[in-house]
Amino acid sequence: MQARRAAEALLPKLIAWRRHFHQNPELSFEEYETQRFILERLREWGIPASVCGGTGVVAELCTAPHGPWIALRADMDALPLTEVSDRPYASRRAGVMHACGHDAHMAILLGTAYLLKEWAENWQGGVRLIFQPGEERAPGGASQLIAEGVLKERPLRALWGLHVTPQLPVGQIGLRPGPFMAASDEVEIRLRSRGGHGAYPHLTPDVVVLGAHLLTQLQLVVSRAADPRTPTVLTFGIFRAGTAPNILPTEAYLHGTLRTFEESWRTEAKSRIREITQHLAAAWQIAAEVKFAPGYPVLINDPELTRLTHQWSADLLGPANVVEMPLWLSSEDFAFYGKHVPTCFIRLGTAGANPATHLPVHTPAFDIAEEALAIGTALFTHLAQEALRHFASL
Repeated sequence: MQARRAAEALLPKLIAWRRHFHQNPELSFEEYETQRFILERLREWGIPASVCGGTGVVAELCTAPHGPWIALRADMDALPLTEVSDRPYASRRAGVMHACGHDAHMAILLGTAYLLKEWAENWQGGVRLIFQPGEERAPGGASQLIAEGVLKERPLRALWGLHVTPQLPVGQIGLRPGPFMAASDEVEIRLRSRGGHGAYPHLTPDVVVLGAHLLTQLQLVVSRAADPRTPTVLTFGIFRAGTAPNILPTEAYLHGTLRTFEESWRTEAKSRIREITQHLAAAWQIAAEVKFAPGYPVLINDPELTRLTHQWSADLLGPANVVEMPLWLSSEDFAFYGKHVPTCFIRLGTAGANPATHLPVHTPAFDIAEEALAIGTALFTHLAQEALRHFASL
């Protein structure tokens, strides 16, 4: 296929761009140098581009203004994580790392822009290229861009995103129609008491013991209140309390994440967490405050667009290399786009010979097999052209 051959020829540039992003990671909504690099490349190729969302970029390619329009999205931000690696392209910024593959996503979208510009005579319509900031930090850059009108400025028929996936080998992609990735909400619990001496627990309500009890008691929301046929996860990654072993502290703090797949249950689960916490705390004369930070909704792949994506991807990669994915308990702010336009989110296989390419995302030695950059670029380019032909024929 033409797209695969062209993307493979472009691979040295794709690798260079990805390594530049990897060496110079920036946190959510701080992607100023990343934005500047992207704008420079796009303008160098004569592709109109503008700033959006503060640190994001929206570019457009158009060969027929009155033809169909589609969009492609890549996220830009890195994570607050220290890279553990002796790779020559390791992060140069202490405590910041592209450990979720957004460096690869940006390189792929740049490569797609380059190829679509080169092949402008081969397709008719318009393509929006969305380089989105702040995916890693709720409420997410997607909701901000939507509020700014990124989906209203053109009559978009479809929008695709992709994400690197060490669970799949290079050359394969994963799709799933309908609900695909979980809704997420952050849970914060503060427990307050007057504090006291550790030798006299009968004189002071103990926020540490109550916090420990809540860690287990709240799991009943998952095991006994949730429909077992619908995945639910409640995880607390932070439990802070105390300054000395013989002091009963005045405050304990728990911070966790709730993952669900159904909106009414999402609402009920939060209500259950609040009620259990407040009732248990009241029984021991402890003040409790429960807050839920706005999270991301369930990511739902439009069934018809996913069917077409499967068909077009199989034509490019071969049917055996397009696999159906299970439900994914991680979340993505790409889900917000799906409330306004048909969307399809693709998992891109990035596991290769290097063991680091099999490590989970969000880990300090995470890496990708860079041959996947050519697969992703070819896929985005192919999907854009096929989709524009399809929508023009309707």
